[in-house]
Amino acid sequence: MILHADADAFFASVEQRDDPRLRGRPMVVAHEVVACPSYEARGLGIHAGMPLGQVRRRWPQVLVTGYRPEAYEAASAGLFEVFRRFTPLVEPGSIEEAFLDVEGRDRGDPGGLARALRSACREEVGLPVSVGVGRTKLMAKLASRRAKPDGLVVVDAELEARVRPRLRLDELWGVGPTTWGRLHAEGLHVVADLQGWSEDDLKRIVSTAMARRLIAIADGTDDATIRLPRPRRSVSASRSLPATRTRSKVVAVLDECVGRALHRVVALEGPARLPSRLEVLVRYDDGTHVQQRGRLPHPSVDPEVVGAGAAALLEQTAYEWDGRGVTMVGVTLPLPASAPVDLRST
Repeated sequence: MILHADADAFFASVEQRDDPRLRGRPMVVAHEVVACPSYEARGLGIHAGMPLGQVRRRWPQVLVTGYRPEAYEAASAGLFEVFRRFTPLVEPGSIEEAFLDVEGRDRGDPGGLARALRSACREEVGLPVSVGVGRTKLMAKLASRRAKPDGLVVVDAELEARVRPRLRLDELWGVGPTTWGRLHAEGLHVVADLQGWSEDDLKRIVSTAMARRLIAIADGTDDATIRLPRPRRSVSASRSLPATRTRSKVVAVLDECVGRALHRVVALEGPARLPSRLEVLVRYDDGTHVQQRGRLPHPSVDPEVVGAGAAALLEQTAYEWDGRGVTMVGVTLPLPASAPVDLRST
């Protein structure tokens, strides 16, 4: 069986864990836009990406905290330490979620093991974690969605047989608006509607990979394989902001992102794999992206070296003269496959 463990309102839960004054109250983690609202804030209608000014005007009682990347990374490390104690077969999904293969370790009671996992995360890391249990990754992830907040849902074989045919295609993991629109136009709304369709039939309207996946879901043979993480290929940091072309604001966000990305490189890789390249991404208020890539003078985690390189790439986006407002800035530091050899020392 597969478990999908997902910490609830992760950033907000870390802040509520660390500051008792925030517990049980509507609060958000935000800079100029909301990064993560607590469940109390979500109940008011607040969502990620909402401008902070709008939140303050409409809900003056909502508490606001800044973004603390070191605290979230430490909490993530604690969660994954708990996950790997239950099984070595852990596939990270993001900083706060993962799939766990517990086959042979659950003593025939995956629900009981999931309860023990949730309890350990609460007691040792201080965070609520919702868990879904299913035969495949899809069913486990759908179950964890139903379990939120701070709950557990087990989809056994009998329940899966009833639920799977009725699953809405637009709720399936990986089915985006474009794919859903094409499926909907063909009269395909739920998994049961795929009966009688072949992979070749579906390839006329969706990609080959999606056609293959949809057929597997209809047949109940979808992915249940845990893929262990490979060495990290890159480290990224980004931040959303209200639409602006103001140079000082955009540069300040970029500097913050560079600092966060470098902190992650040092924390995760140490001196072993230093970046020699970097990418800067700008998103505009019409949803389009502009990306610039470049090289550093030498492999480095020196903030001045990386910051100067990022600033030069930001200038190349010409955002100040574009006419559109900038709504997100990000930086990515690709990492070498292995540590570079310093030939001067040989």
